Amino acid sequence: MDTIIGLGGGACVAFLGIYMLVSGDCRLLHGYHYATTPVAERPVLARENGACLIACGIGVAISIPSFLPDWTTAIGIVLIVLSLVGMFASIIRHNGGLITGGEVSYLSSLNPKLRFLALGLLGAALACAAIVPGAHMITTGDVSSLHDYHYAGVAAADLPRLATSEGSCMVGIGVSIFLCFLAAAGMVRRPFKRWAVVLMSLGTLLFMLSLIGLLLFIPYYGGSLTPVE
Repeated sequence: MDTIIGLGGGACVAFLGIYMLVSGDCRLLHGYHYATTPVAERPVLARENGACLIACGIGVAISIPSFLPDWTTAIGIVLIVLSLVGMFASIIRHNGGLITGGEVSYLSSLNPKLRFLALGLLGAALACAAIVPGAHMITTGDVSSLHDYHYAGVAAADLPRLATSEGSCMVGIGVSIFLCFLAAAGMVRRPFKRWAVVLMSLGTLLFMLSLIGLLLFIPYYGGSLTPVE
């Protein structure tokens, strides 16, 4: 079953990417991902996201099947994360933001300080969903927040280290979410604020590294990313 899911799912994702890469049609993206993208740039947006989807499909195909060696799982996870970051970067560069158009038009009308406060509070609330359980794992060494197959093969002596590693990555993801929401306050219209671009870049980099670590620490300590029969 994991082979069917991995190869089949990866093939579907890659096929969508090939279509976008060849056709230059961006309509497979949500409308708010290209709502403010200049018409002349939309084929480029489609092809860049298509290339990322192909990489993501390959990553899925080699990271899930259990008959493949463990090192392919690591490569697959890295491909998936890098392709997602690439898609986000492409959309932000061409569209001016991940979500633009009518969905966020009210943000541009807010006072800059109020917009910064509103997005900061929302980002903080969402960040807590990752930071709180991550901090709990770090302080207690308890890995029960993970699926049981994530730590079933981990030696008892390594469980506290796994908890610290996974918890730190979860905290990193939470902090990255908060940074990206703060940055969004300065990216509702072009030209973007320089501080917002720097903050968004830092948040995206931290998210990417934290997500890679979150996934790779499990097999590193002897756990499994897929259910073990």
